[in-house]
Amino acid sequence: MISFLIFLIGLVLSAPALAQSHTPGGMPPPSGMSLAQSTAMRFPQPIRAGSLLHRLVLRPVESQTVLGHVVQVVRDGTGTIEIVVAYGGFLGIGSRPIAVPIDATVLLGTVMEIVAFTPEQLQRLPTFTGDGTTPLPPDTVLRIGLAKPSH
Repeated sequence: MISFLIFLIGLVLSAPALAQSHTPGGMPPPSGMSLAQSTAMRFPQPIRAGSLLHRLVLRPVESQTVLGHVVQVVRDGTGTIEIVVAYGGFLGIGSRPIAVPIDATVLLGTVMEIVAFTPEQLQRLPTFTGDGTTPLPPDTVLRIGLAKPSH
């Protein structure tokens, strides 16, 4: 019983380290560089759309705290692939879905990070309704950039 408690305490104390970083693994694209050019510099890796579902998504740059989780991967009317994130709220209650282009995200180990938007920009994104989008089948292979952990 005591070893189980020690394990739980260690787990709780180590969990914030995953989400706390002063220099995130992915950085916003430099001024004048497109998201696609920035993504190409992050060594895009193949991944199935279904593998992204339920991943935690971290805030960009400032705090690296968890902002939500992936609820869907869609293609919009122009062909852009978007990651739909349950954004905000507390423990999933009161969250709202937002969509960010896949090129604005990176994989950071088992979590994702949004690198092309500030927290203020994310707050201003409209609530995702799904109009004009098509959900991607889980076996659709996508390419997404990698980020190096900063710790």
